[in-house]
Amino acid sequence: MNNWTKFGVAALAVAVAVGCGDDGSPSGDSLSQSEKTALANALASTEFGGLAAYVVQVVGSVGTLDAATASAAVNSALKEAISFSSTGAMAADYEGAVGIAIEFDYDIEGEVLSGWFYGVFGWNGINTSAGTVDEWVIVGGSGDTGSLPSSTSGDIGSANVFADYSMSNVDYFGTSGSASMSGSFSGNTNCSQTTQGITVVCSYGTGTMNGNFSFVAEALTGGGSYTQTPITFANLPAVKMTIALSQ
Repeated sequence: MNNWTKFGVAALAVAVAVGCGDDGSPSGDSLSQSEKTALANALASTEFGGLAAYVVQVVGSVGTLDAATASAAVNSALKEAISFSSTGAMAADYEGAVGIAIEFDYDIEGEVLSGWFYGVFGWNGINTSAGTVDEWVIVGGSGDTGSLPSSTSGDIGSANVFADYSMSNVDYFGTSGSASMSGSFSGNTNCSQTTQGITVVCSYGTGTMNGNFSFVAEALTGGGSYTQTPITFANLPAVKMTIALSQ
C-alpha cells in the first residue's frame, strides 16, 4: 500500500467517524449524507480514492471533468449514477470529480509519512452496491518534502507532476503530457478530533479549482497505452486541507 493509499484510507475512516460534511458547498448540487457516504465508500476502493472520498465528505458536492469545456456542477444524471453501474469504457470525460489540495503527516502503527498533493481526481461508473468504480483518473503535483504550493504545473512524468488512469483493474502511468492547476479557497474550519484510537489535528477551507491537463499513459502490466483527451475545467468543487494523523 503506497503513501497516498494509507493516508486516504485513514482519512476516510476519520471522516466517516466524525461525520464531516458541509451541505453549503461552493458549487454544484449538495449531496445528501447517505449519497456522500455511498460515493465515498466506492471511491475508497480505488488506489488513490481515499483522498477524494475525504473531500466528498467535507465539501458535500462534486463536479465533472469534460473535454475542453468548463466543468459543470453535479446534476441529476450524476445523482442517478450513484445508484447503479455504468459500462466501463475509456472516457474523454468523467462524470464526477473533485479538486484536492492537501498537506499531511501520518504516524500510524509506527510508520511515519508526510507529503502534499495538489490536483484533481475524476471517476466514472459508480456502483454503490458493489462499492466499486469502473474507471478513475488522478492528475496533479505531489511531493514528500516542502509545503503545499498555491498552484501546480509542469510536464507529466517529471519529478513532481504525475497522472494515473485505471480501468478494469489495469493501471496506466502517465509518461508524457502536461498539467496546470490553481485554486481559490476560503475559510479555516477546525476538524481536529480523536476517534477510533486515531488523533487528528486538521483544518480545511473550501473553494474551487481551475486548470487543464492531457497525457499519454502506458499500462504497468500487459502492454497497451491510454491517451487522455485534453481537459479544461473551472469552478471544480475543491478542498484545501492540512492534516496530521497519529496513533
